[in-house]
Amino acid sequence: MLRVGVHVSISGGIYRSFDRAKDLGCNCFQIFSHSPRSWKFNIPDKKDSKRFVKKSNGNDVEPLVIHGSYLVNLATPKDGLREKSIKSTQKEIDFSNKVGIDYVNIHPGAHTGSGETQGINNVISSINQIQGLDETELLVENTSGSGTTVGYNFKQIKEILDRVDRDIGVTLDTCHAYTAGYDLGSKSGLEKTIEEIEETIGIDKIKLIHLNDSKNPLNSNKDHHEHIGLGKIGVKGMERIINHPKLKDIPFILETPIDDQRGDEENIETVKKLRNKG
Repeated sequence: MLRVGVHVSISGGIYRSFDRAKDLGCNCFQIFSHSPRSWKFNIPDKKDSKRFVKKSNGNDVEPLVIHGSYLVNLATPKDGLREKSIKSTQKEIDFSNKVGIDYVNIHPGAHTGSGETQGINNVISSINQIQGLDETELLVENTSGSGTTVGYNFKQIKEILDRVDRDIGVTLDTCHAYTAGYDLGSKSGLEKTIEEIEETIGIDKIKLIHLNDSKNPLNSNKDHHEHIGLGKIGVKGMERIINHPKLKDIPFILETPIDDQRGDEENIETVKKLRNKG
């Protein structure tokens, strides 16, 4: 079954995310639990939380995903920032456990000059301090490799998975992978990427796919998402990803632009059409 959704707003109450997702044709979706550019964490009140749980129980919409704050940097050498990042992620996990969110997705962060080895060590030690991962699962997202970010290849992701003492998963972002050097736009490149995933982290560890085309070319290390099929990965590349036997049953969450060309609904329809062609 095709599971496809987008990032939806929680404005006016977190429970309203279900209605917005339904209107767009989603059967899974992603939210921010609070402003992603602020450390201020306004936990939804009991009434809103109960409504959210009720909506969740009454709809065939899964998985439900929280995307962590953009400010979180678990790889940083700065103790104060890393402590704030751990606390922020812990709050996301605590809230997710409370209302039945399936996954909390995080970017591993940037080492900002301390080196990749130290950055990855910081990510691992940070995740090992987070509690409550038995119900809600933490997902580490691959990055484009821009700046000093870590987690841009599957070898680094594997090291994180192997050394974290809890069971965590992976979000595969197609735009990030492409601009990090994985040629998802070609048939042979996709097969080679899947082979590398199987040899390192394992396909079973990919619990979510952020399905995004790329405005920028292969190996550019730039993180600019494009509408499905209108970027450098292209229509055929997206079609192969959406229909690949080893990927097609993994939920797809789109983080594509909203502009004069398309909105979320049009991109979802594009995914559904490409699935039907496969």
